[in-house]
Amino acid sequence: MRLATKLHDVLSGMPTIAGGEAAGLKIFSRGADPDFARGIYELPVQKAIASRLMPGDVFYDIGANIGFFSLIAARQVGAAGQVYAYEPVPRNAAAIERSRDANGLSRLRVFAEAVGALSGQVELLLARHLGGATLATVSMPPDMKGRLDVRMTTIDASIAEHGLRPPSLIKVDVEGAEMDVFRGMVATLNAHRPKIICEIDDATKEGADQKMREIARFLASVGYTVSPLPVAYANGGWQVLHLLAQPVTM
Repeated sequence: MRLATKLHDVLSGMPTIAGGEAAGLKIFSRGADPDFARGIYELPVQKAIASRLMPGDVFYDIGANIGFFSLIAARQVGAAGQVYAYEPVPRNAAAIERSRDANGLSRLRVFAEAVGALSGQVELLLARHLGGATLATVSMPPDMKGRLDVRMTTIDASIAEHGLRPPSLIKVDVEGAEMDVFRGMVATLNAHRPKIICEIDDATKEGADQKMREIARFLASVGYTVSPLPVAYANGGWQVLHLLAQPVTM
């Protein structure tokens, strides 16, 4: 890439992703983790998504942040597929749309909404870290910088309301609200049996493991098996785990 083009990309906040499964795509990443632009963000999750999506598939990105995984999925599923990105932080949702348009990925649709167990208005606690916003009913981010009322939906309700295509693969990254998201998609899980990738985090390993067990029990009750993905972080401090849930074959 020419130096002038690289400089323009940096100044505009729309760099071309250097590596990984999103290599060659542009992403509006101003203020975000620089690992997005480098293409090294959560490599095991990137690989899990890319390897489980085929042309024509449908991907739901719940807690999409600035849409890094949505971009990977949109390229993977192609013109016959579909990506639905749910992101309640307005700045992040707008960033996804900018990246979508810059890459010509017209099959990526953005919903500026939270996802949970019920539909309605909820309070979102904003964080200085772009991916750190949490629902007020769940926890308070350590770097909180404001509050915002946002609309919340459930996946079951969203599919019915908007006539969405059913999912092939769902990614969940919702800062502690995972169980609420799963409770709001039981009908979808029973009817369509998508695969699921879910992030779990906690201050301690014991806390993260407990969350993993709780989610595994719930998903087992609707006919899923759960296995861990390879570790994405060194986990010397804050604990971050990723799981893959797959429907039990009958």
